Amino acid sequence: MSEKADSELVRRQNRRVVLETLRHAGPMARIELGRRTGLSPATISSIAGQLIDRGLVQPIDEAPASEMPQKRGRPITRLDLNPAAAHVLAVKLSIDELELVLADFRGEVGRRIVLRIPTYEADAARFGATVAQEIRSFLQAAKVPARAVARIGVAVQGLADTHLGTVVWSPAFGARNVPIGGPIEQALGLPVSVANDANMMAEGLLSLDPQRYGGTTAVVFMGYGVGMGLVIDGHVYHGPTGGAAEFGHMNHIPRGPLCRCGRQGCIEAYAADYGIVRAASEMAGSARPSETAVPEEIMLGLEEAARHGEPRARAAFEKAGEALGFGIARLIALLSPSRVVLAGPGTRAMALIEPALHRSIADGVVDELRRNVAIEVVPLSTDMIVKGTIDGLLRHLDRDVLAAGDNRQPLETLG
Repeated sequence: MSEKADSELVRRQNRRVVLETLRHAGPMARIELGRRTGLSPATISSIAGQLIDRGLVQPIDEAPASEMPQKRGRPITRLDLNPAAAHVLAVKLSIDELELVLADFRGEVGRRIVLRIPTYEADAARFGATVAQEIRSFLQAAKVPARAVARIGVAVQGLADTHLGTVVWSPAFGARNVPIGGPIEQALGLPVSVANDANMMAEGLLSLDPQRYGGTTAVVFMGYGVGMGLVIDGHVYHGPTGGAAEFGHMNHIPRGPLCRCGRQGCIEAYAADYGIVRAASEMAGSARPSETAVPEEIMLGLEEAARHGEPRARAAFEKAGEALGFGIARLIALLSPSRVVLAGPGTRAMALIEPALHRSIADGVVDELRRNVAIEVVPLSTDMIVKGTIDGLLRHLDRDVLAAGDNRQPLETLG
């Protein structure tokens, strides 16, 4: 009995490896797939047959020999993921904004929409049902039946309880413990996961380059808030309930400026867009942060003023860099990550922030600990939150659902 269970575990792992290799590297011939995975030709043939039978993988490039005069013998057939095998839906929830993104089994985006939706004054008990209705309308417009969606992933600004599917606290809501996952599951009959948006950025980096970011990597989001996702030994670390790596709400200066979380002196209170605007305006640190997102044009104007030497604007960005730098120094002392990646719209002002950031890291941790830590910036054009949510959903399908067995159940029931 144990041998049978062990054999099934090996087959399951092999199927997952094949799916993930095709997902990361794209279409390839069986011989190349075997070389990359280390699996034998017989194993590759067996797995390929199973995955083709289940509609998860499809053969492509079956060109006739007459079209390939430079080749002898049978034409080479490559294997590729079947984009129609399943869909996943990413939901990004932030202050007064709901973004819905539908992707196929290859991870290619088919439809996207951004909706303005009041969040702060929303009825917490009904908000999840409201999101479910928007999802239903979105899928109808895309002409994709709900049964074709394997999973839904919700990335939220703030602290999410991944087990309960709730938003414990977020600057997007006036209420706390807002149920999101449960109401959507109940309305649509689909499995839903809820996670912090910075953790989803970490998922995106891991899919982008698992070799580069697969050790110990921290990704710091800079923008409407300050958050962090953490990769440890190749896996995104969420903590027991999903509240790990709340970098932005570590204290920078006791009894400092008021943060949106209600506490004083958090890193976010200095380095998020609202903290930078408050400091540049020379408002009192006790001034209550705005409940709405700072308009992009205000941040662009502030960045331009700082680049032209306006002292209050320059000082505000320097304070942001200082807060981030001392926070990263603590992170380096605790975890010794190989990389710290800065991402989000706030990186647009890196030239203004970076000098104070590096100076504070140098002041905050000994050289022996920081010298081997690479600090990188992700290009602004990459929406890592949505990418990470989609990648995380697809990785879940590869690992736990679609690669789970040899049954021939319809694909729409696999979620």
